[in-house]
Amino acid sequence: MTTEAVETSNDDDLSRTATAFIGIAVAIKIVILFVFAYECRFVMDEFVQLGWAKYFSNGLFDTIWHPKAVGYAIFYEIAHLIGWDATSILLVGRMQTALLACATVAMVYACARALGEDRIRALIIVLLLLCFSNFMERIFRTIAEPLAVFFAVAALLVVLRARKLRGWQIVAAGGLSGMAFLATQKSIYFNLALGLSLVADAALMRRYAAGVARGVWLVLGWTVPIIVYCFIFGGADPIPIARNLVFGPIEIATRGGGDYGGLRQFVFQTLARNYVLYVFCFAGIVLSLTQIMKFDERRRIALVFSVVITVLVFAHDQPWPYVFIMALPFMSLWSLTMLDGIAARVRYQRLAWIALVTAMAISFVANLLYLRIDNAAQLELVARAESLLAPDERYFDGIGMLPNRMEPTTLWLDKHYVLATLRESGHSEAYSVLSKSRPKLILWSYRMDYIYPVVAPLVLNSYVRVAPNLWIAGYRLAPGERKVFDVPIAGSYALYSADGTPLRGQVEVDGKVLDPPFQFSTGPKTVTLRNSSGEALLLPTGSYAGHFKSGSDNSLFADVYD
Repeated sequence: MTTEAVETSNDDDLSRTATAFIGIAVAIKIVILFVFAYECRFVMDEFVQLGWAKYFSNGLFDTIWHPKAVGYAIFYEIAHLIGWDATSILLVGRMQTALLACATVAMVYACARALGEDRIRALIIVLLLLCFSNFMERIFRTIAEPLAVFFAVAALLVVLRARKLRGWQIVAAGGLSGMAFLATQKSIYFNLALGLSLVADAALMRRYAAGVARGVWLVLGWTVPIIVYCFIFGGADPIPIARNLVFGPIEIATRGGGDYGGLRQFVFQTLARNYVLYVFCFAGIVLSLTQIMKFDERRRIALVFSVVITVLVFAHDQPWPYVFIMALPFMSLWSLTMLDGIAARVRYQRLAWIALVTAMAISFVANLLYLRIDNAAQLELVARAESLLAPDERYFDGIGMLPNRMEPTTLWLDKHYVLATLRESGHSEAYSVLSKSRPKLILWSYRMDYIYPVVAPLVLNSYVRVAPNLWIAGYRLAPGERKVFDVPIAGSYALYSADGTPLRGQVEVDGKVLDPPFQFSTGPKTVTLRNSSGEALLLPTGSYAGHFKSGSDNSLFADVYD
């Protein structure tokens, strides 16, 4: 065997070893992703967005109008069909989003290959993407953005895989881009990035007519899923649905992040946590821009797309941590370009590789530390609350924690509506719900703490706190004390101890001494506990053993954005 053959064989062995090692690292990251999906604490947005699917057969676009497109809710309908209770629906939703993330990662690999990267470099790009903390900690969440990112990457991949870009391929990419828009209105960023990249590429090559044609084909493809969506939900009258698609997102977008304040901290947070990875991505994009006229069509389109979406995402006025997953897959495509730029300087390249590998290794440690923010308390509350509600009974929390139980309103208590509730007071939607469409249960969170000054008069004499995050229709009675119980829901009531055990005893109701169970109509009742040696809870008849407990509710949503 010649020396050249031996060297080629050694290079092949080294390549296979490197590929296997990187592949194992990617596989470990994927395993961690699924562990995250199963274990990590839910943010409030996940509950309400996953739960919106329950309105498909309960008044959606009839009596209930969502201000945004509901494409994401169609996706999460799968979890409702597979899950058998509230907890399983939540976890199935997480698992299907994690699977979607795997498909997105696979398409990022395919995009890298379409841009001319070999297998090892494409795998490194995927691994680097999975090392971004925001990607790993957000891409599995049951919100609209992961679905939108999936369609956006798919749209770019269709363009990059085309040997010669033709009209039908642009229409297909536009259709996928339209699907992203139907997942979330933020996908207008993807739509704009794709359109600008296609037109800019043609303009740089001075093919202006081709640029115009590309724009027309793209808009045509984009409108197809939009039109289908409007007819599916609007039937013979699709115009109101179309109007909702346009003006609903505009109202939300113009509201901005001013109600919250300080959201720019999340930009600094993600940059600080992943600064080495961002340096490689940003440097790669800048270096690529200096060479854009030397690139082929695919690389020019991908580069312009990446630049536009990165600028739009980082300039977004509500940069919650999950927003960055909209840019990271496209930024990562340029992460190795800096290494190519310093290839002639071996010492600097070696230092760069050391920095990159170290950052990737640290990300694995950070993943393990993030597991401490678990969802056990949240799922336990969801299971307890569900067991206390019959399928036809309603609850209220303003965040939709029970995906398979109905609420008297779709009010979403984000900061905007919290401030509106405090401002409108007795005329607010929250006040109206708790005074006119009274639920059996109220699930308590810090959002309810915010509006407590408004709803306190409707809660104190009608609901009793039986757990840190659980209020139920009822009243706490002490022997001999005369109280006014404003009955929120009609039905049968009985006496229970603090731990939910049934109690014997009599209650004087409006001057009549009665034995349990008591049949109450709604409205104020003067009640006095008789023949009892201690305090008792007057509650709707049911099985409460094991459902009441003391403790703190401070950890329910703590640290979800840390």
